[in-house]
Amino acid sequence: MEYENSVSLEAAGHLFKKIGDHDPKTIAKVLMNGKSHPLIKLENINLGDEGVKTISKALGQQSIVSSLDLSCNSITDIGIKHLCEGIENNRYLLFLKLDNNPIGDQGFKYLCSLLKSKQCILKSLYISDCSITNKSMEHLVDALSVNQSLETIHLNSNKISNEGAIVLSKLINSQSHLKNLSLFFCGIGDNGANAFLHQLEKPEFIKYRLLALTIKGNKINTGIIESINKCLIAKKNHIKAERMKAEHQKMIDEQVKLKMKSVNMEMEKKMNSLELESKRKLEEEINNINEESKKKLDQRINNINEESKKKLNEKLKNIEKKEETLNARDSDFSNRLKQFEKEKKKKENQHSIETPVQKSLESSSSNIKKQIKKKYSDSVIIVIAGDKSKDKELLIEYCMSALEDCRIEAENDFEKIFTGIIQIDNKPIHFTFVNTSSDDRYSRLRALQYEQADAAVIAFTTNDRVSFEDIPFQWIPEIEFMGKIPIFITGMYPEKRSNPLKPTDISVDEGRNTSLKFGASNYFEPTNSLDIKNISQIVYKDVKKKKK
Repeated sequence: MEYENSVSLEAAGHLFKKIGDHDPKTIAKVLMNGKSHPLIKLENINLGDEGVKTISKALGQQSIVSSLDLSCNSITDIGIKHLCEGIENNRYLLFLKLDNNPIGDQGFKYLCSLLKSKQCILKSLYISDCSITNKSMEHLVDALSVNQSLETIHLNSNKISNEGAIVLSKLINSQSHLKNLSLFFCGIGDNGANAFLHQLEKPEFIKYRLLALTIKGNKINTGIIESINKCLIAKKNHIKAERMKAEHQKMIDEQVKLKMKSVNMEMEKKMNSLELESKRKLEEEINNINEESKKKLDQRINNINEESKKKLNEKLKNIEKKEETLNARDSDFSNRLKQFEKEKKKKENQHSIETPVQKSLESSSSNIKKQIKKKYSDSVIIVIAGDKSKDKELLIEYCMSALEDCRIEAENDFEKIFTGIIQIDNKPIHFTFVNTSSDDRYSRLRALQYEQADAAVIAFTTNDRVSFEDIPFQWIPEIEFMGKIPIFITGMYPEKRSNPLKPTDISVDEGRNTSLKFGASNYFEPTNSLDIKNISQIVYKDVKKKKK
């Protein structure tokens, strides 16, 4: 299954959970801004039918939303009608959750009409505790007889009863694309359960798509439930056996290929043996080279001008002295820079005045970046983001060592801005690096940094899978929400990987391949300032391409 399809609707709220603090019109404007909002959670914010009507208009205008949670919003059949009209014209919505809304049978009919539409691409529908009765089940069966996309439907805590269950059992057929049907606490008894069991016991059920049927919380005979579970387990075992069979066939094919390769190698050996005689003759001719010519060549090599050797040695010694001098200067510069930072912090602490902190930070950061862009015609601003401070601090240390004329422009609780020069193609390019805070209190300030940046670098620890997997769930959506800039991912502390690799380790290949799937422009694992110079050259050229 595709990467995006593996994201569950239940996890939909953690990226944009604060969007529900606004009125429906504001939410609709956000949805229609042309940016991707994969997971939107708006449950329990009293939208009502009027609020849903506004959201529906946004969906009808191709808002890019993959998953939408509207649970507990007092939505009736009137609101559902408007919602269906918007979804029918939307090419992006895959997951819809409407739990705990009094939509009733009429609202459910509107949903069934939506499922019959050829434009509908919904894969999962969650409508638990929505005052739906057995009277509407025929509409669902009719809709799913033509629907080609829906794979999961939850009807928990609705009055389905035996009559509705008997109707729903018709969904278990070769035409249905349904894989998961959940009927917790639906008032189903033995008769309804037997209707499902009758379909599951058919020999052709093994070819049907249904994989999971959940009927817990209903007053059903234990023997019937065990029989249903037995049928489902048998199907899963069959699927597993088919998969193993396919893998076995694949292994056989690979063995055949290996044998063919072995035969080809043997043929090559035989062909090579036929040429051995001619090769031997050639080797004899080579060995019979005039010995006198060899001696003359040796003499010429031995008669190299001794004066030239001495000059070469002197030059090498001079180079070594220069390297020692440069290293000493570099060490001295690092010490001075640290001392300067300490003194600057002391002065800032002595002269600080209590003002609204976030506003002053926003204006100072913005002014510094504007001044840099005015002063330097050819400059690049790079934002550094990530879960862990130690990853970003190590990356900053490499960056500051790589920069010529390194200066710290600003340093506070939420950001550190430093600038300098890196030579690219014999041309001095001015780089500005902005280190962000991972603290959620500064999320609005981070948004300003992304908006003014030319590129973003996300750092993680190569032996910490959590920090790596948080990249597509927090950092990439947060950066892309403010605009499309190149994103680069850096794995820090590669030496901390275990050998052999542990489940928490991220290999180089996994880091690179998965980063590209996330939408990153490139993946790096820097270990020194020279790596930063090479990375800066790649980032600079990528940024220039995008600007063109």
